[in-house]
Amino acid sequence: MSETLKSITALKTICEQHDRCQLKLNENTLESGQGAKVFEHTENGQLVGFLGVYDFGATAEVCGMVHPDFRRRGIFTALFKEALAFMEDAGYKTVLLNSPASSSAGQAFIQKTGAVYKMTEYQMKWNGKAVAPSSDNLTLRKAQPADRAFQIDLDADGFSIPREEVEQFFDAETEDATTVSYIIEWYDQSAGKLRIHLMNGKYWIYGFVVSDELRGKGIGRNALLSVLDQLQADGREVHLEVEAENKGPLKLYESCGFEVYHAQDYFTYKS
Repeated sequence: MSETLKSITALKTICEQHDRCQLKLNENTLESGQGAKVFEHTENGQLVGFLGVYDFGATAEVCGMVHPDFRRRGIFTALFKEALAFMEDAGYKTVLLNSPASSSAGQAFIQKTGAVYKMTEYQMKWNGKAVAPSSDNLTLRKAQPADRAFQIDLDADGFSIPREEVEQFFDAETEDATTVSYIIEWYDQSAGKLRIHLMNGKYWIYGFVVSDELRGKGIGRNALLSVLDQLQADGREVHLEVEAENKGPLKLYESCGFEVYHAQDYFTYKS
């Protein structure tokens, strides 16, 4: 771990303990040195302010923090001003600001910017209870190179992301040895996809999409049950992230034993 990341992690711990929340700073991206632009404020050699701009194609996501003892001094406002200039020069079409739903400091700053609420990302953890068997009509198989176009189409449609942006990140993810992509088959027809990522000894399920024309048939629930049946023997924690404009989609995951433990709000910033 680099010295910069150690300083960021130390500041994160202080802020989380003070604000009683969980900050999403994408440490893996920061450690890789790619896909993020970092803005810092230090005093007497100590990192007291951090802002990260994370690159997602034409979209930039912004999050950050300031040491509790150094707040109300305009530090984050100054960092944000620097970041805005950077993002304008970089030509981002969309800027998303995010903050833990429970962070009064983060929410207050975002409100001052005039950014408009877009969605909430929920982090959920499986309760570890035995799962019901999935339907015999559903199977999961590891994705093959021939499934590339199908997966990209699903991500573009399911997450409303331009196809060219999906292609960029899809190719990066396929090179990640800690991530396995699966194709969901329903009656031997490709019906959806999901990814399983192993990070810090925990499984993360993400990129979960069912084809629009096949939704409402129980495919999503059966796919989750099938995954959990495979993972439960490993004894590791299983987490997932789900984006939603309301809590309706959470019911599927709750019915399979997942419980919300963190919520991250996203806002669209208009300059």
